[in-house]
Amino acid sequence: MKKIILFFCLFFLSFPVYAIPSISSTNVYFYEIDREEVLYEKGAKEKISIASLTKLMTALVALDEIKDLDAKVTLTANDFKGLVEAHASQAGFRIGEVVTYRDLLYGLLLPSGAECALALSNHLVGSENAMVQKMNEKASTLGLQNTHFVNTTGLDEEGHYSTLEEVAIILREGLKNPDFEKIFSSRKYTTSNKNHTFESTLEKNSRIAKIDTSYIQGSKTGYTYDAGLCLASVASHDGEQYLLITAGADYKSGKPNQVIDSDKLYQYFFTNYEYKTILKKGDVLKEIPDENGKIHTYQSDTEIIKYLPKSTEISYEYEGAEKLLYTMKAGDKIGEYRISIGEEVLFEEPFYLEYRILKPLPEQQILLGIVLILLGILFLTVFFIHRKRKKRKRKRTQK
Repeated sequence: MKKIILFFCLFFLSFPVYAIPSISSTNVYFYEIDREEVLYEKGAKEKISIASLTKLMTALVALDEIKDLDAKVTLTANDFKGLVEAHASQAGFRIGEVVTYRDLLYGLLLPSGAECALALSNHLVGSENAMVQKMNEKASTLGLQNTHFVNTTGLDEEGHYSTLEEVAIILREGLKNPDFEKIFSSRKYTTSNKNHTFESTLEKNSRIAKIDTSYIQGSKTGYTYDAGLCLASVASHDGEQYLLITAGADYKSGKPNQVIDSDKLYQYFFTNYEYKTILKKGDVLKEIPDENGKIHTYQSDTEIIKYLPKSTEISYEYEGAEKLLYTMKAGDKIGEYRISIGEEVLFEEPFYLEYRILKPLPEQQILLGIVLILLGILFLTVFFIHRKRKKRKRKRTQK
């Protein structure tokens, strides 16, 4: 699978028809969800701090533990311990407030509330350490070899890291859960006690950047000094669903560069690239006549769809015999069909002769055959008439 992804990435990057827009994000991962294809990546396998993208795993594991999303939870001082000192982002809940697990999950993913991460940990499994252990176990179950958690909030700590490639796996796993998907795709939420209305950090940052991100269906932002500005998001375009994760965007300018960078990348790909159906099953590749005038049709049993620049010119070529001859034998290679882009061959199919082409009989042989058939019919007719007469004669003799 890794070799296939590597081939596709090299193939994709071999067509620099358009320049990737200038962005400050140091790490990028762009992926088509339904086709399971990596379309572009930069530093996606590098171990990095992932800031509050950590909370995607916190939410995923919490949902594994929650039996009733509407069960009540009373927040304690332990759910806020050390957050102010760490300058962690909070959703705005207070000590003693009664909320539901659903409220905490929305507070975790929309405003990125660190107190929600601690509360979920404390009330579901007893402590943050216990939740971290479950998060690492989940990472192992998902086959993540370059991910390790030390906390549930995403604060920078030694030994707390992942890669954008593996964050994408966490997000894709989360999107399989209807509750996770609903929360992740929400822009606003009012808590069950009506004390808070949460707005997603994407919504706030989009307003600041004056960018219309309504095409983005779901998102989770993140920020720490080590991770820079991060954004994991999902968007749809022309019937395809894409996942884009960026990290390491500049935060010193005060601009929401994670949103600016992601929008630039989405617009760049949506404007300049598309999935092209290069070949469909059943497509006629070549029709070749034989010396008898019969047409032999060669069809495709393969489908090829590639994500390519819209201006890409695709070459369809056939090299070989233009007529099938009597001298050819069954199994002979008669030609080759090729689809390519520049020097890159996408598809190559040899054509073979299925059966020998037989010469038609000469006219004299045909006439001789007809005469012999007629003589045979005449002989049989005379034979049966003679046989019938003998039977009649025998019957008369017996009487």
